[in-house]
Amino acid sequence: MDFPALKVLIFSVSIGAGHDSVAKALAQEIKAKSPSSEVLIVDTFKYINPFLNRVVKGSYIETIKFTPKVWGYLYEQAESGERLVDLGQVLSKLLSPKMVQLLKDFQPDVLVCTHAFPAGILSVLKTKKEFSMPIIACVTDFHVHSFWIHSKVDLYVVAAEDLKQLLARENKEIKEIRAYGIPIRPQFREKPPQELVRKKLKLADKTTLLVMGGGLGLGKIEDIVAKLINESDWQVLVIAGFNERLKKRLQFLKKDNRLHVYGFVENVAEIMAAADVIITKPGGVTSSEALAMELPLVIISPLPGQEDRNTYYLLNRGAAIMVRKVEDIMMELHSLFNNPLRLQQLREMASYLKKPEAAQKTMEAIWQLALAEKSEGINKGRW
Repeated sequence: MDFPALKVLIFSVSIGAGHDSVAKALAQEIKAKSPSSEVLIVDTFKYINPFLNRVVKGSYIETIKFTPKVWGYLYEQAESGERLVDLGQVLSKLLSPKMVQLLKDFQPDVLVCTHAFPAGILSVLKTKKEFSMPIIACVTDFHVHSFWIHSKVDLYVVAAEDLKQLLARENKEIKEIRAYGIPIRPQFREKPPQELVRKKLKLADKTTLLVMGGGLGLGKIEDIVAKLINESDWQVLVIAGFNERLKKRLQFLKKDNRLHVYGFVENVAEIMAAADVIITKPGGVTSSEALAMELPLVIISPLPGQEDRNTYYLLNRGAAIMVRKVEDIMMELHSLFNNPLRLQQLREMASYLKKPEAAQKTMEAIWQLALAEKSEGINKGRW
């Protein structure tokens, strides 16, 4: 397929690292296949209203850190349709003037959303005939929350085939749904040989566990790592993400060269390939990356809400096990490593579920949709 130059506007929201990671994965794919295309990634709230961005981001982080049950309650209420307010309508009123101006200034051919909020805002604006170019929504979890569902979205990209049925059932007006997977970066397309990666990263060639807590380094990572180091001879890799305080505290747990601590890194695929198991919160992007590396998932500390839903999905499909308490993690890990059949099953299900080509397929779908709209003259005189 040829990829003539287009102008692509990608809307993300920098809550955690997952939504931004999907936006960057798509941008990378676009520039690789169509170098003459223009791609602009917009951190929606930060760009349009920095004060609102601080409020939203700060409130979200504080809630999931200190009162996660509150977040879970709000998520479930919205999921069941019991919303106190229609956020799409409210946010569009607050943000539409600057959003519309951005669209007029950049003159995009197509709009891509990696977060539900901009999808809702744009859907309201499109209903009001502020623009007519197509909207693509990339759902970033193994679940589709009602906040994502808008009739003016032209194409949904979801994590798996069965989610197409869920989305279609929720709204009969949805035009098109494709189960390409959650777009992840090109580095996850092929799994590098474990022995070579360990050598490159200066790691011992022994049983290796990777511990992650998403971009924010959330969860009881310090407690988990302490038990792994004190109660086993396993090699432990930790990615602390943007959490510098966690990274510094973990350094104090080093007793020998078995513990390797990283901050925010770009070579996540290599670090995952070096591990035998990943212990993590089940964010949609992290889980997709682990599946691409055929890495058995040990889930701990899932947040109420979207991570609970991701947990159910991965457990029900045999790609993960769950540990409810840090105190139980050694028992569950020993049970797993002493059962080669179970470990192999987890790897095989990861291999079955993985979708490393999601970004490439999504990029191709974006082009097909945008070019079809242009050929029909729909985008002419759109303002």
